[in-house]
Amino acid sequence: MSDDALRAATSHLHESLRRAREQVLPKLDGLDEYAVRRPMTPTGLNLLGLVKHLTFYEASYFGFGFGRPYPEPIPEVGENFHNADLMWVPADETRDEVIDAYRRACRHADDTIEALPLSAVGRIPWWGTNDVPLFNVMTHMLGETRQHLGHMDLIRELLDGRIGKAVVPLTPGEETDFARRWRRTERAARVAGHRFVPEGFVAPRSLSHNAFRLEPLGPAYNSADHAAWMSSIEHIRATAGFPDGDWPPVTGMSLEENAADLTRHAHDFEIGRGFTFTVLDPSDGDGANVIGCVYLYPAADEHDVVVQSWVRADRAHLDIPLADAVAAWIESDWPWTNPDRYGR
Repeated sequence: MSDDALRAATSHLHESLRRAREQVLPKLDGLDEYAVRRPMTPTGLNLLGLVKHLTFYEASYFGFGFGRPYPEPIPEVGENFHNADLMWVPADETRDEVIDAYRRACRHADDTIEALPLSAVGRIPWWGTNDVPLFNVMTHMLGETRQHLGHMDLIRELLDGRIGKAVVPLTPGEETDFARRWRRTERAARVAGHRFVPEGFVAPRSLSHNAFRLEPLGPAYNSADHAAWMSSIEHIRATAGFPDGDWPPVTGMSLEENAADLTRHAHDFEIGRGFTFTVLDPSDGDGANVIGCVYLYPAADEHDVVVQSWVRADRAHLDIPLADAVAAWIESDWPWTNPDRYGR
């Protein structure tokens, strides 16, 4: 690398380090003394302790590491970079003292970076005996700062839900969107971790009743399914558990869009991500008379399954019998013990 290229790369790296540092202290804004010191993991990770930890890094890497000792006392570490108190902030050490110490350490580090030539090398005792270029240490310090900013982001979100560089509260719309994402992620985790159904579980594929018959929903039922719910949108949206998101859409959907939905449900069934059944009139042997639908999907709360069902408006008298039959079926043939039936 030419001197000009190294100079440009070093300048960019230094600016990136400055920008990362600027995000550290705002993570403390708006929190009381307990919150900034509160241990949030079994190892004691806490916001103010992380600031103190970063102070040590800045002061040591760009201090004695390059023959420019930091003028203030810093913790001592062993050969394996071990000191149990690197994130320890005693009760009599104030927040302002920790913050001011971090700012002073960053200024000392900046002075070192600006005073040394591009070819400067240092030695970090816990890295071994080889000389280390200044550029490498700057890269490492940027990585350390970004890593601990990630820790601070997580801690701050756990403390009061605030996120991002500006550490601002979520808007109502953001809260709704993130809650939806959280539920989606929790459901996926339960499926992947076999918390929804046990590994190897073979799902029942039919339920017979004198007033209806359940079979796995798939594209073969597209026309009949489409006609069933399109004729009963208002009735379904008034049924317990609906609307589910925006389904059924008040303006309906095309036959092709419905087929895509049914294909997704069929795939979910085969991989155990969810189980959807079409509800058929038992007197109709060819399955052309769809009168409703049943959905069994992972819950994202204390329940183990969410149970939803609907029937056509002209079969409204079957709504409760269908829901009750499915509840009994879950109890006898499925692995769940705490279904969410939407108050049914």
